[in-house]
Amino acid sequence: MIHTLTIIRFLFPFLLLLAFFCLYKKTYRCMQSFMWRMVVFDSARKFYLSIMMLTLIFINWCCCMTEPNLAVGLSSILTLALLNRRIADSTLHILHERKRFWLITLLIAVVCYATPYMNSVFQLFFLLSVAAVFYPSERVLQQKSVLEDCDSFKSQMDWIMKNYY
Repeated sequence: MIHTLTIIRFLFPFLLLLAFFCLYKKTYRCMQSFMWRMVVFDSARKFYLSIMMLTLIFINWCCCMTEPNLAVGLSSILTLALLNRRIADSTLHILHERKRFWLITLLIAVVCYATPYMNSVFQLFFLLSVAAVFYPSERVLQQKSVLEDCDSFKSQMDWIMKNYY
């Protein structure tokens, strides 16, 4: 079982990168549906945060089972702080809106990846940075009333696709 958890722990960042490169700014039907739901429904954003948190908890558990150390404790404490929906929501909005913070988060992730025994902290910051990219911007959420003025679903989707990232 330890070997399986280690494989999951090391494959997870590559799967995130694969998802990022395959889905970022693509006009696939699934991405259009995802963006529309994330903009229109608060429950979709709550579900997205829940999936992100479950993933973080699972990755922390994998790291704790395979290589327990102080970095796993730090990562677990940060994950516990993110369990509060307001904190997680504002964190993703800040990382999405302010590219400088997003870049700093990625740099911290890279430094943690290069540092021995800091894999769990790397997983946390890397997942946060990728999740923030696919989270809707504040500007789009504040201008949802523009969607009601659009005549057709296609024009709504065009507006969302243009302003989402």
